Amino acid sequence: MPTPPSGAAAGLMTPVALPDGSYPTPNRALSSAATVWHLRSALNVAALQCNVSDPTIVAQYNTLLRTQGKNLTAAYKTLEAEYRKGGGDWQDRLDDSMTRLYNFFAQPPVQKEFCARAVPMIASAAALPAGGFESFALGALPQLDQPFVEFYRNYDLYRVELAAWKSGQQSPVPRLGVDPAVLLGSTEVTMAKGVRVASR
Repeated sequence: MPTPPSGAAAGLMTPVALPDGSYPTPNRALSSAATVWHLRSALNVAALQCNVSDPTIVAQYNTLLRTQGKNLTAAYKTLEAEYRKGGGDWQDRLDDSMTRLYNFFAQPPVQKEFCARAVPMIASAAALPAGGFESFALGALPQLDQPFVEFYRNYDLYRVELAAWKSGQQSPVPRLGVDPAVLLGSTEVTMAKGVRVASR
């Protein structure tokens, strides 16, 4: 019986693939400010969850926050303004989006692949000069998004394989590779629908 990829649970709800084969993650079609803040959020998750026994990761992340502090604050204010333009309860929508974003990056089945990319990225980001994070984020965020896209694709493949396996299990007439009479040790066996097969 096929099993879910990466130790994931069976029956997991995942995004439906788009016509181009990609998946609707929270990191698609973002403004520059949103891209910066989404990467900052991803690295925050990595600092808290990846190799927690290594204090270097948190130290590097804190260096990043100090060096890029003004630019990160400016990006978040711009992001707030973008949500405010949408009217209504914009603050609630922003808060909900950020909660979903953190949950996205914290998905357990993808943590190994996510951390493998995010931890060295924290070190690279910490070494950036002030103001260099925005251009860095444009290339870095898609790299952190990719393991989740690959997981969704593998999970969809698992669904296909599971459906095929179940279909095979439900076949009304089992496919036997040898003469049933030999298996049963009799001179005559009765198959499905009363068809008799004589032994040789």
